[in-house]
Amino acid sequence: MIVMTTAIILAGGDSTRMGEDKALMIGGVSRLVTECHNSTLDRVIILCGESVRAPLFSGEVWPDPAECQSIVEVIKWCLKQIPDDIIIIPCDAFNLDSQGIALLCEQRNCVAVDSSGLRQPLLCRISDREMVNWNGNTINAMFNNLPSFTESHIAHQFDNFNYRSDLKNLLSPKHR
Repeated sequence: MIVMTTAIILAGGDSTRMGEDKALMIGGVSRLVTECHNSTLDRVIILCGESVRAPLFSGEVWPDPAECQSIVEVIKWCLKQIPDDIIIIPCDAFNLDSQGIALLCEQRNCVAVDSSGLRQPLLCRISDREMVNWNGNTINAMFNNLPSFTESHIAHQFDNFNYRSDLKNLLSPKHR
């Protein structure tokens, strides 16, 4: 049986802590889409947030459903819409490249661990929906049953960026 894997890129946030739209920074979502296509992924869907954001992106773009009031609800909705295995990627995965994506895809279920040793539940691989805590009201609670994926030589790829000061941890100048 051939297993298809779909990437869900989360690009709907306001980026209030960063001060600008992270989905458009440092190559933006288009860079992540390219990295996904250069890896082992079969399909890439961009979750753009409100429908007015859809024109900011190209490819398969889905606005958040009106009935979803939080990112947790949007992710649960997505998991029910897509029968494939899923890898979730936040738009602020500025260091992530096709190698990191491919390594995540090799896992059955996991949450990536960044270079500080922190689990990054918005950067995860889901094969077995039974491992998802459907009653969880936070991202951490929802993916608490997924094992951690620690790969020290690429852990920097799993770092997230919430503040301008975090940008000093970019992988390479080509992303700046």
